[in-house]
Amino acid sequence: MEHNDNFLPLIYIFELEINLLDFDPRYPKNPQTLGEKLRKARMDKKMTLKEVAALLGVSDTSVLNWEIRGKMPEEGKIKIVQEFIEGKPNSEIS
Repeated sequence: MEHNDNFLPLIYIFELEINLLDFDPRYPKNPQTLGEKLRKARMDKKMTLKEVAALLGVSDTSVLNWEIRGKMPEEGKIKIVQEFIEGKPNSEIS
């Protein structure tokens, strides 16, 4: 077989952005409820239940109840939960 010095191997480079959370069964891909939206926002920010609870001034059980158990925050907390979901900086969350 003859060797050809003009031969260049074909090399393809693909850049692919992957959100590893998409592979986590706990990650809400199409959040509908307030709890699912809260969980998605928390996971996107790589925060724990305890960290979100401290930021919002509630117990981690409250955050768990909102995310998983379908409970709604009490009237005074709905605004701060929505602000967290919308991505307001910590200093703006009241």
